[in-house]
Amino acid sequence: MDVLLVGAGSRGRDTFGSYALRHPERMRVVAFAEPDAGRREAFATAHGIPEQQSFRDWRPLLEAGIPAPAAIVATGDALHTGPALAALRGGYHLLLEKPMAMRLDECEAIVAAAEEAARILQIGHVLRYTPFYRKIWELAVRDRVLGEIQTISMAEHVAHWHFTHSYVRGRWRSEQQSAPLILAKCCHDLDLMSWFVGRRCLRVASFGELVHYRPEHAPKDAAARCSDGCPAEPDCPHSAPRFYGHGRSGWPWNDVSLTPTREARIEALTNGPYGVCVYAGGNDQPDRQSVLLEFEDGIQGRFEVDGFASRPERSIRIQGSRGELRGRFEARELEVRNYASRDAESHRVEAVPGGHGGGDQGLLDYFTDVAGREARGEVLASGRAALESHRLGFAAELARREGRVVALEEIG
Repeated sequence: MDVLLVGAGSRGRDTFGSYALRHPERMRVVAFAEPDAGRREAFATAHGIPEQQSFRDWRPLLEAGIPAPAAIVATGDALHTGPALAALRGGYHLLLEKPMAMRLDECEAIVAAAEEAARILQIGHVLRYTPFYRKIWELAVRDRVLGEIQTISMAEHVAHWHFTHSYVRGRWRSEQQSAPLILAKCCHDLDLMSWFVGRRCLRVASFGELVHYRPEHAPKDAAARCSDGCPAEPDCPHSAPRFYGHGRSGWPWNDVSLTPTREARIEALTNGPYGVCVYAGGNDQPDRQSVLLEFEDGIQGRFEVDGFASRPERSIRIQGSRGELRGRFEARELEVRNYASRDAESHRVEAVPGGHGGGDQGLLDYFTDVAGREARGEVLASGRAALESHRLGFAAELARREGRVVALEEIG
């Protein structure tokens, strides 16, 4: 299937672009837009795309009428709405990175445009396509081994280096340029909770703030940059030269510099955002947040996220009327306990290569299949389905900022 790609940055290049190179029988990028000249040239060379189909801006790309059944929008959060609407109105099926948009009304406009154009709109909720979470859905929802779901608790503990890379130094560090943390990082988790519960959410409360990654917590005499002779750098857990300053390729290192040499990385750290002290980054995203959710039929949900883990971990516990399920995503381990028999059944979910526990591969396999067959009714994480979890995220952020319980009916 031929596709147009909007955005050849980290996600566009390393996920969607690399999938096309590995699976040319399923997907081929025939034209794309990318504002960065170096990334544009590298992507065009890798995919053999001629200059006339390599664009700096998404507007001429989507106005050119290039024949293809589908498009992928993989820009930054703040730049989703324009190209998404243009692609749908231009007749393309669309795979749109999460979160859909920075505002709820823009999310609703994108969903409405897809439905009006009778086009597939699939949101990049990759965790739905992992064997791990698919198994949970089969056990708890399809087979009802837990009886009626009563409560669901989920947590995402973000590795400290991932959090500082993305939400302190990186492109999601400020809500002026990205969605709030609960959507930018955690809309996957809210989508999963909504998928498992299968009921409307009625009310949301949320607590969280930026506590640690602030100037007052910087070591004594800390420099503005790790490379500026900072006296704390040798023992600092967030040392940029130690983490980034070597020749490793792939994410997150290629965010700093596409050239995987120590010299190129050190130069980038000296001049770019990834070399800034984590206590002086101008960031405003909370580094911890908890969300409480009340669904129809009295089902309660709980979600928490923090940015201080030694290693990444997502966990889940679902308690039902007849049993309980516990799971750890990275360990691929699930345990189901039956209340009546007290038996425990363990499930070891298969390992699947690729990012997000195989979710990146699964998402693209699914999208190329349904878009290739024009199977609108089979889209798993459709725009309409994803809109519900986006509402949860916007409601949680409003609740956090205003310190009150927010009824979902308030936000539409």
